[in-house]
Amino acid sequence: MSLLPKFLYSNVLRGITPTWSGTTVSGSPPANAIDWRDFSYFQADTGNLDFTMAVDTDIDGFSAYVANFTGTGAETITLQYESAPSVFSSLSSINPAGGKLVFAATSAVTVLAGRKIRLAVSVGTGSLLIRQLVVGEIMTAERGQWASATNPNFYQGIQVTNTISQNGSLLGRSIKRLERKGKIQLDHLSAAWVRSTWEPFSQHMARYPFIYAWNPRDYNESCPNGSTCYGEVAWAFSQGIKAPSHTQNGLLSVDVPVRFLVADENAI
Repeated sequence: MSLLPKFLYSNVLRGITPTWSGTTVSGSPPANAIDWRDFSYFQADTGNLDFTMAVDTDIDGFSAYVANFTGTGAETITLQYESAPSVFSSLSSINPAGGKLVFAATSAVTVLAGRKIRLAVSVGTGSLLIRQLVVGEIMTAERGQWASATNPNFYQGIQVTNTISQNGSLLGRSIKRLERKGKIQLDHLSAAWVRSTWEPFSQHMARYPFIYAWNPRDYNESCPNGSTCYGEVAWAFSQGIKAPSHTQNGLLSVDVPVRFLVADENAI
Protein backbone atom coordinates (compact mmCIF):
# COMPACT_ATOMS: atom_id res chain seq x y z
CA MET A 1 0.00 0.00 0.00
CA SER A 2 1.53 3.30 -1.07
CA LEU A 3 1.35 6.15 1.39
CA LEU A 4 3.28 8.56 -0.86
CA PRO A 5 5.16 10.62 1.77
CA LYS A 6 5.79 14.27 1.00
CA PHE A 7 8.87 16.41 1.52
CA LEU A 8 9.47 20.16 1.45
CA TYR A 9 13.13 21.05 1.12
CA SER A 10 13.76 23.36 -1.85
CA ASN A 11 13.19 26.70 -0.10
CA VAL A 12 12.87 29.37 -2.80
CA LEU A 13 13.29 32.05 -0.11
CA ARG A 14 16.82 30.95 0.78
CA GLY A 15 19.55 33.33 -0.39
CA ILE A 16 17.16 36.27 -0.86
CA THR A 17 17.42 39.25 1.48
CA PRO A 18 13.89 39.91 2.76
CA THR A 19 12.16 43.22 3.37
CA TRP A 20 10.35 43.32 6.73
CA SER A 21 7.76 46.00 7.49
CA GLY A 22 7.57 45.21 11.21
CA THR A 23 10.03 45.69 14.04
CA THR A 24 13.46 44.10 13.67
CA VAL A 25 14.84 42.78 16.97
CA SER A 26 18.61 42.69 17.42
CA GLY A 27 19.83 39.08 17.39
CA SER A 28 16.55 37.80 15.92
CA PRO A 29 16.40 39.24 12.37
CA PRO A 30 14.21 37.97 9.49
CA ALA A 31 17.20 36.13 7.96
CA ASN A 32 17.01 33.62 10.84
CA ALA A 33 13.71 32.29 9.43
CA ILE A 34 15.29 30.93 6.24
CA ASP A 35 18.64 29.55 7.47
CA TRP A 36 17.54 25.90 7.99
CA ARG A 37 18.41 26.17 11.70
CA ASP A 38 15.71 25.42 14.23
CA PHE A 39 17.66 27.04 17.08
CA SER A 40 17.80 30.59 15.63
CA TYR A 41 14.66 32.71 15.83
CA PHE A 42 13.03 35.45 13.83
CA GLN A 43 11.14 37.49 16.43
CA ALA A 44 8.15 38.96 14.63
CA ASP A 45 5.35 41.31 15.51
CA THR A 46 2.69 42.24 12.93
CA GLY A 47 4.16 42.95 9.51
CA ASN A 48 4.89 41.75 5.97
CA LEU A 49 7.97 39.71 5.09
CA ASP A 50 8.64 40.19 1.36
CA PHE A 51 10.99 38.24 -0.92
CA THR A 52 11.50 39.44 -4.51
CA MET A 53 12.00 36.61 -7.00
CA ALA A 54 14.92 36.94 -9.42
CA VAL A 55 13.41 34.43 -11.90
CA ASP A 56 10.01 32.87 -12.57
CA THR A 57 9.42 30.62 -9.55
CA ASP A 58 6.93 27.76 -9.10
CA ILE A 59 5.52 27.10 -5.62
CA ASP A 60 2.86 24.79 -4.20
CA GLY A 61 3.91 24.23 -0.57
CA PHE A 62 4.41 26.19 2.63
CA SER A 63 5.76 25.26 6.06
CA ALA A 64 6.25 27.22 9.27
CA TYR A 65 8.02 25.95 12.38
CA VAL A 66 7.23 28.27 15.28
CA ALA A 67 8.50 28.33 18.85
CA ASN A 68 6.08 29.03 21.68
CA PHE A 69 4.07 32.22 21.26
CA THR A 70 5.06 34.92 23.78
CA GLY A 71 2.03 37.19 23.50
CA THR A 72 -1.76 37.05 23.54
CA GLY A 73 -4.51 37.32 20.97
CA ALA A 74 -4.94 35.86 17.49
CA GLU A 75 -1.83 35.12 15.44
CA THR A 76 -1.56 33.90 11.86
CA ILE A 77 0.98 33.58 9.08
CA THR A 78 -0.44 33.94 5.56
CA LEU A 79 1.41 33.00 2.39
CA GLN A 80 0.73 35.47 -0.44
CA TYR A 81 2.20 36.17 -3.85
CA GLU A 82 2.20 39.20 -6.13
CA SER A 83 -0.26 38.03 -8.77
CA ALA A 84 -0.22 41.45 -10.51
CA PRO A 85 1.91 44.53 -9.83
CA SER A 86 1.22 45.58 -6.20
CA VAL A 87 -1.67 43.06 -5.98
CA PHE A 88 -1.22 40.19 -3.50
CA SER A 89 -3.28 36.99 -3.54
CA SER A 90 -3.44 34.67 -0.52
CA LEU A 91 -2.57 30.99 -0.92
CA SER A 92 -2.61 29.59 2.61
CA SER A 93 -3.11 30.82 6.15
CA ILE A 94 -2.03 28.99 9.29
CA ASN A 95 -2.40 29.49 13.03
CA PRO A 96 1.09 28.87 14.41
CA ALA A 97 0.45 29.30 18.14
CA GLY A 98 1.92 26.90 20.68
CA GLY A 99 5.14 25.81 19.00
CA LYS A 100 3.60 24.09 15.99
CA LEU A 101 5.22 22.70 12.89
CA VAL A 102 2.74 23.16 10.02
CA PHE A 103 3.06 21.85 6.46
CA ALA A 104 0.43 23.09 3.97
CA ALA A 105 -0.19 22.27 0.32
CA THR A 106 -1.28 25.34 -1.64
CA SER A 107 -2.53 25.99 -5.14
CA ALA A 108 0.30 25.68 -7.66
CA VAL A 109 1.29 29.13 -8.93
CA THR A 110 4.21 30.75 -10.72
CA VAL A 111 5.62 33.92 -9.18
CA LEU A 112 7.03 35.97 -12.03
CA ALA A 113 10.53 37.42 -11.97
CA GLY A 114 10.54 40.79 -10.21
CA ARG A 115 7.44 39.99 -8.19
CA LYS A 116 7.21 39.08 -4.53
CA ILE A 117 6.37 36.23 -2.25
CA ARG A 118 4.92 37.67 0.95
CA LEU A 119 4.51 36.12 4.39
CA ALA A 120 2.03 38.30 6.23
CA VAL A 121 2.40 37.91 10.00
CA SER A 122 -0.46 38.99 12.25
CA VAL A 123 0.07 39.08 16.02
CA GLY A 124 -2.38 40.26 18.67
CA THR A 125 0.12 41.42 21.27
CA GLY A 126 3.70 40.44 22.01
CA SER A 127 5.76 38.66 19.38
CA LEU A 128 6.01 35.39 17.50
CA LEU A 129 9.26 33.39 17.61
CA ILE A 130 9.66 31.77 14.18
CA ARG A 131 12.25 29.01 13.83
CA GLN A 132 11.84 28.42 10.08
CA LEU A 133 9.76 29.41 7.08
CA VAL A 134 9.86 27.29 3.92
CA VAL A 135 8.15 27.98 0.59
CA GLY A 136 8.68 25.86 -2.50
CA GLU A 137 7.49 22.86 -4.47
CA ILE A 138 6.45 19.70 -2.63
CA MET A 139 8.33 16.54 -3.51
CA THR A 140 6.06 13.47 -3.47
CA ALA A 141 7.57 9.99 -3.35
CA GLU A 142 7.10 7.96 -6.50
CA ARG A 143 4.33 5.38 -6.34
CA GLY A 144 6.48 2.32 -5.80
CA GLN A 145 6.27 0.33 -2.59
CA TRP A 146 6.42 2.10 0.76
CA ALA A 147 8.47 -0.52 2.55
CA SER A 148 8.97 0.98 5.99
CA ALA A 149 7.88 4.00 7.99
CA THR A 150 8.51 5.34 11.43
CA ASN A 151 5.43 5.23 13.63
CA PRO A 152 3.76 8.65 13.81
CA ASN A 153 4.37 8.74 17.57
CA PHE A 154 7.82 10.21 16.91
CA TYR A 155 6.63 13.26 18.86
CA GLN A 156 6.83 11.32 22.12
CA GLY A 157 10.61 11.67 22.50
CA ILE A 158 10.56 13.57 25.79
CA GLN A 159 12.76 12.97 28.82
CA VAL A 160 11.57 14.17 32.24
CA THR A 161 13.97 14.27 35.21
CA ASN A 162 12.61 15.06 38.69
CA THR A 163 14.61 16.40 41.63
CA ILE A 164 13.20 14.95 44.86
CA SER A 165 13.92 16.14 48.40
CA GLN A 166 14.66 13.81 51.31
CA ASN A 167 11.02 13.93 52.45
CA GLY A 168 9.78 13.09 48.96
CA SER A 169 8.76 16.56 47.85
CA LEU A 170 9.25 17.53 44.23
CA LEU A 171 11.86 20.29 44.14
CA GLY A 172 12.17 20.71 40.40
CA ARG A 173 11.69 19.11 37.04
CA SER A 174 13.81 19.10 33.88
CA ILE A 175 12.04 18.49 30.57
CA LYS A 176 14.18 17.89 27.49
CA ARG A 177 13.34 17.53 23.82
CA LEU A 178 14.79 14.35 22.38
CA GLU A 179 15.22 13.03 18.86
CA ARG A 180 13.78 9.82 17.55
CA LYS A 181 15.45 7.62 15.01
CA GLY A 182 13.72 6.33 11.92
CA LYS A 183 14.27 5.81 8.22
CA ILE A 184 12.95 6.56 4.79
CA GLN A 185 12.80 3.37 2.77
CA LEU A 186 11.26 3.32 -0.71
CA ASP A 187 11.33 0.35 -3.05
CA HIS A 188 10.50 -0.27 -6.73
CA LEU A 189 11.49 3.20 -7.91
CA SER A 190 12.23 4.07 -11.51
CA ALA A 191 15.76 5.10 -12.41
CA ALA A 192 14.39 8.27 -14.04
CA TRP A 193 12.65 9.38 -10.80
CA VAL A 194 15.74 8.66 -8.71
CA ARG A 195 17.96 10.69 -11.03
CA SER A 196 15.61 13.65 -11.54
CA THR A 197 13.99 13.92 -8.10
CA TRP A 198 15.66 11.84 -5.40
CA GLU A 199 19.25 12.83 -6.16
CA PRO A 200 18.67 16.63 -5.79
CA PHE A 201 16.87 15.90 -2.51
CA SER A 202 19.81 13.77 -1.35
CA GLN A 203 22.18 16.64 -2.05
CA HIS A 204 20.06 18.89 0.16
CA MET A 205 19.67 16.49 3.08
CA ALA A 206 23.40 15.81 3.11
CA ARG A 207 23.75 19.34 4.53
CA TYR A 208 20.38 20.60 5.78
CA PRO A 209 17.19 19.41 7.51
CA PHE A 210 13.89 19.04 5.64
CA ILE A 211 10.15 19.03 6.32
CA TYR A 212 8.70 15.52 6.21
CA ALA A 213 5.05 14.37 6.14
CA TRP A 214 5.35 10.59 6.47
CA ASN A 215 1.68 9.75 5.73
CA PRO A 216 -0.22 12.72 4.25
CA ARG A 217 -3.07 10.50 3.09
CA ASP A 218 -4.27 9.52 6.56
CA TYR A 219 -3.05 12.54 8.53
CA ASN A 220 -4.40 15.73 6.98
CA GLU A 221 -6.86 18.47 7.81
CA SER A 222 -8.20 21.66 6.31
CA CYS A 223 -6.23 24.88 6.80
CA PRO A 224 -8.25 28.01 7.68
CA ASN A 225 -8.46 29.09 4.02
CA GLY A 226 -9.47 25.64 2.75
CA SER A 227 -6.08 24.38 1.57
CA THR A 228 -4.70 21.10 2.94
CA CYS A 229 -2.54 21.00 6.06
CA TYR A 230 -0.66 17.78 6.78
CA GLY A 231 -0.57 16.46 10.33
CA GLU A 232 2.18 14.32 11.89
CA VAL A 233 4.93 16.43 10.38
CA ALA A 234 8.61 16.12 11.33
CA TRP A 235 11.62 18.40 11.25
CA ALA A 236 13.98 15.71 9.99
CA PHE A 237 17.62 15.30 9.01
CA SER A 238 19.59 12.40 7.61
CA GLN A 239 22.23 10.46 9.52
CA GLY A 240 23.97 9.39 6.34
CA ILE A 241 23.37 9.28 2.61
CA LYS A 242 23.37 5.88 0.95
CA ALA A 243 23.53 5.25 -2.77
CA PRO A 244 20.36 3.75 -4.29
CA SER A 245 20.47 -0.02 -4.70
CA HIS A 246 19.04 -2.16 -7.48
CA THR A 247 15.97 -4.34 -7.03
CA GLN A 248 14.18 -6.63 -9.42
CA ASN A 249 13.17 -5.68 -12.97
CA GLY A 250 15.70 -2.86 -13.16
CA LEU A 251 14.03 -0.81 -10.44
CA LEU A 252 15.80 0.93 -7.55
CA SER A 253 15.49 1.19 -3.79
CA VAL A 254 16.52 3.97 -1.38
CA ASP A 255 17.11 3.55 2.34
CA VAL A 256 18.13 6.57 4.46
CA PRO A 257 18.43 6.62 8.27
CA VAL A 258 16.94 9.84 9.65
CA ARG A 259 16.31 11.57 12.95
CA PHE A 260 13.12 13.44 13.84
CA LEU A 261 13.16 16.45 16.13
CA VAL A 262 10.38 16.69 18.70
CA ALA A 263 7.94 19.53 18.03
CA ASP A 264 7.76 22.22 20.70
CA GLU A 265 4.01 21.83 21.17
CA ASN A 266 4.51 18.21 22.32
CA ALA A 267 7.51 18.84 24.56
CA ILE A 268 5.75 19.91 27.75
